[in-house]
Amino acid sequence: MSLSRATLADRAYAELRDRILSGRLGGGRRLLPEELAGDLDISPTPIKEALIRLEADGLVESPLRKGAFVRRFTARVVEELCEARMMIEPPSLLNAFVSGGITAELVASLRRNLALHARHAEGGTLDDLQMALALDREFHEMIVAAADNETVSAWHAKLLCQTHTVLVCRNDSYGSAIGEHAAIVDAIAEGRPQEAAEALHRHLHEAMANMLRAVRLYEDRSTSRG
Repeated sequence: MSLSRATLADRAYAELRDRILSGRLGGGRRLLPEELAGDLDISPTPIKEALIRLEADGLVESPLRKGAFVRRFTARVVEELCEARMMIEPPSLLNAFVSGGITAELVASLRRNLALHARHAEGGTLDDLQMALALDREFHEMIVAAADNETVSAWHAKLLCQTHTVLVCRNDSYGSAIGEHAAIVDAIAEGRPQEAAEALHRHLHEAMANMLRAVRLYEDRSTSRG
């Protein structure tokens, strides 16, 4: 693959990933390489390569190889993704305490994230929602990264992106998430690992319940329309 082609594929991947995570390309949307190529002003080949990468990320699906679609997550898949996050995040946080990954710099970064997250959570625009979700991802990424396991962090990053494509389609208040994040940060800052891990687990469990309600409501509406 030439450098220019690789660069175009990277550009297409980054742009399409951003559109999916922001909700501009919603679940179930068909992704036609020729149409996207015209939109991005590049040839279809880099688009096809980008779609393969996005499918590996779990953001795009190709059922029976009948074209590519933005992945629409069922309640069962959402439950599995959230359970996987619960298996990764609290243990990673506990490991970070043991390995020395909990530092004053980490706590300061988490508090900065929390302040920005709260500001955007109070906004009512789509841009605010997108920024709030990006900050939410960053918060959880920092916690897992503190355990200093690159393999786990890579798995976790994919899970975050998949669950957040569900979140971006909801129009909820993020007030409860801010309070839950604050409780996690307080316990981390005060050196209480078990309480911090338990607060994180409760937060993830509540997030799962919220997402499942939203997905099941959508599934019920789709069934009634059918």
